[in-house]
Amino acid sequence: MPRSQRAERPPALEEFVVALRALRERAGEPSFRRMAAKSGAVSHATLHLTVTGYRLQPWQTVREFVRACDGDEDEWCARWRRAAQELAGAPGPGEPVDAAPGQLDGAEPVAEVAALEPAVEPRGSDEVEAEAGAPHRWWRSHWFLVLSVLTVLGVLGAAVPMFAGAPVDERVVHPGDASDFLRDVTYPDGAVVPADAQFIKVWELRNVGSVHWRDRYLQRVDVSMGSEGCRTSERIPIPATAPGQEVQIPVTVRTPPRGQVDCKVRWKMVDESGRELMPGYRPIYFEVRVR
Repeated sequence: MPRSQRAERPPALEEFVVALRALRERAGEPSFRRMAAKSGAVSHATLHLTVTGYRLQPWQTVREFVRACDGDEDEWCARWRRAAQELAGAPGPGEPVDAAPGQLDGAEPVAEVAALEPAVEPRGSDEVEAEAGAPHRWWRSHWFLVLSVLTVLGVLGAAVPMFAGAPVDERVVHPGDASDFLRDVTYPDGAVVPADAQFIKVWELRNVGSVHWRDRYLQRVDVSMGSEGCRTSERIPIPATAPGQEVQIPVTVRTPPRGQVDCKVRWKMVDESGRELMPGYRPIYFEVRVR
């Protein structure tokens, strides 16, 4: 039986993807791994999919692609919105955008275009037509069984809290542990620093939990870019901090010998063995522009 051919991108999506590729070429065609390291928010695979996939990616993903290529966010936000609006009117099933730019600036949210790239190889149209009525026939013959299962699950769901006890915070290793970021004491995000220089970045955190912080560190989670990026120690000690206390944590940073580089380095709290103590928390970071 003949197989259907892979769907082509709609013209609006193809035009947008081609423009993104051109942006990356103008930026020197950095590898997707390097782009992901510079972004610190998305993986290299996600960035790669932005220009190879068959669906318009959410704005958050496109924004990180643009940032990694030093593009103009406002310009690309407008381009993304236009493409999304055109694709929303294209034929075919659609799905919502995770968070469109309009949802960030008060505009009406824009529906994202459907995924055109199938997860498995598409079947012939006669195969699809033959199975079109199958779900309806199955439901008519099994509706009582489905309702019975849902009823049992509802009863179990109501009973579980009676035996589970207090909820567990899965974001932390030690129950009661919690941290709050207060401020950048030095060098706020976007600060301009000279090339081939040294500076000290300082964060301020507060222990807002019930666990005393002892023998803890901030560990760098980004891949070092060598001489092309900002160099730091891999691990920074955190002074002992009792619950309710505030603590300032410094890190010495060496900028690359050449300017025109943006450095973003992320850190997570770990113990002496390197185990993340707050895996559900977002990392803290510094972000400077070397000029």
